[in-house]
Amino acid sequence: MEGDVLIGAGNWPAILAVVGTLLTAIFALLKWFAGRLLADIESRLTRIDDLENRFERLMAELPLRYQRREDFVREMQQADGRYQRIVESVIETMREEVVLHRRRIEDLEKQRETDVMRYQLRDDAIREYTSLNAKIDRVYEVLMEMKHDR
Repeated sequence: MEGDVLIGAGNWPAILAVVGTLLTAIFALLKWFAGRLLADIESRLTRIDDLENRFERLMAELPLRYQRREDFVREMQQADGRYQRIVESVIETMREEVVLHRRRIEDLEKQRETDVMRYQLRDDAIREYTSLNAKIDRVYEVLMEMKHDR
């Protein structure tokens, strides 16, 4: 029955005051928690916006700083192909030059052989001339001896 006394007609303002204070405290706590949650959400949204901006900048700079592996491999294959064509062209040019030089060497060797043959013929001619002169001298000596012996 004493509990009935507290709820009596005269105690309603006190009860309403206590309930109002409790409700005000609960609403203040809820407002404080909501404010903290909103501040936390705002800081996270700011961080997300910053991350999005950084990601967009990265995506914009990515082609300038990096290239895809497939692109690199393709470009290297193209460069290697050009390099191989150049090397093959140089080798072919060198082969042609070697062939030309070999022909020139062969021509010079033939010319030398011809020149050597000419000089050999000349040397042979000199030997033959000398031999002929020796024979003539011998014939002359024999004739002179025959003339004296007579």
